[in-house]
Amino acid sequence: MSDSKMPMIIAHRGASGSAPENTRAAIQMAAEHGATWIEIDVNISKDGIPVLFHDDGISRCSNGEGLVIEHTLTKLQSLDCGSWFSEQFKGEKIITLEECLELAAEYSLGINLEIKPCSGWELPTADAIAKLLTNKRANSDNTLPPIVVSSFSHIAMQHAAKHLDWLARSSLFLVTPPDWKSLTTEVGASAIHLHANSLLTEESVKELKDHGLHVYCYTVNSADDAKALISLGVDGVFTNYPKTLLAELP
Repeated sequence: MSDSKMPMIIAHRGASGSAPENTRAAIQMAAEHGATWIEIDVNISKDGIPVLFHDDGISRCSNGEGLVIEHTLTKLQSLDCGSWFSEQFKGEKIITLEECLELAAEYSLGINLEIKPCSGWELPTADAIAKLLTNKRANSDNTLPPIVVSSFSHIAMQHAAKHLDWLARSSLFLVTPPDWKSLTTEVGASAIHLHANSLLTEESVKELKDHGLHVYCYTVNSADDAKALISLGVDGVFTNYPKTLLAELP
């Protein structure tokens, strides 16, 4: 299994403070702003195609209605996923995971791939993602970018541990759960991702790291907040504004 060590600054959903999240524009802008890794959310369409989208429902980040899982890829890609952010991005489309992999390779970006299934669709979503990545790996003409797989869904992480054992995995929580050792060990995690407000201390970070886990926090949009977390021993942060944090952190 590859290592889950990522850089200090990861662009959260791309440069999502400057462009609509999880879109081609946000990924390109992250690279232009100096990020070397992005975090993306991957769901599946009605016809089982992995696509970049955070919410179960499509109304917040598009001009559509209903759930991601209720619509075919053709329908999803007919939606305007940019106007909600600003007129500058009118017509921005949902992209597939396969398109994202090609974009990441073009810009030499690593990917923290969060499996983000609609409720009740954890296994089909994880399975579709695993099959795509496995097929891409088997294609000798294709070189996958560095990838770390994470998810709030333990079911999805168990599936990833079984079918994507060649990729690094990170357990994802709001706060460190009491049974974090067994949960991270069960899925073969080599990192843990926690909310920035999860009341971490120097001692608690040390305990996680002494167990062999890299520690990352989300979502950190202030350089001062990032510096405070890094001073506790945190390895890095996810941010909507990679350009700002990269300019202010060593």
